[in-house]
Amino acid sequence: MSKIRQRNFTFADELPPHADGVMHSYIAYTARKDDAPHRYAGYISAPDISLAVEYACEHYGQDEECTNIWVHLVEDLLETPCAEESIDPDSGADGVDADEDPAWVVFTQNHRGDIHIETATLHAPDSKTALSRAVARHGDSRVQVRVVARDRIDSTEPDQLIWRTHDQTYRLARGYSKSVRTKWAAVRKAEDIDEYRKDDIENHF
Repeated sequence: MSKIRQRNFTFADELPPHADGVMHSYIAYTARKDDAPHRYAGYISAPDISLAVEYACEHYGQDEECTNIWVHLVEDLLETPCAEESIDPDSGADGVDADEDPAWVVFTQNHRGDIHIETATLHAPDSKTALSRAVARHGDSRVQVRVVARDRIDSTEPDQLIWRTHDQTYRLARGYSKSVRTKWAAVRKAEDIDEYRKDDIENHF
């Protein structure tokens, strides 16, 4: 057996047990640039919200360029049923926001199958009131409205690395064809590449 296999590794501390020992479901949203609205990205399973943010960075931060990520527990949202065409904004009751009430982030879905996009922030004493106000104010021409308490949303830090700094255009649909063509051009003649493209994969790059 090699010496490296014979080493006895010691660790300063044991990994801390999680409070309830179960995984939780979180929803992640990404902002493509500073001051841009957050857009639904997908679900994350994690033992706590801090790890959910880290997982979201590793997973959704690799899918597209983004500058910020929001994460919240699935059960922290309240939303309207998804309408066939559009919801009736008159079904909600508007009211006067009080600054001392909690802040709620409003997400809306324009068409069935679209992603939810951050639309506004309002103040309301509870989730039902927040949803009712969100429907009255932002439900027009939308199929679904969602509200989440702002203090239940965790986010990446301003200086936290999300999108890797090295060239990752090959991961993006818009950069794939250019990246592949460049790599082929480095080892093949232009005439050979053009001839190759005449085959059934001419649309690859």
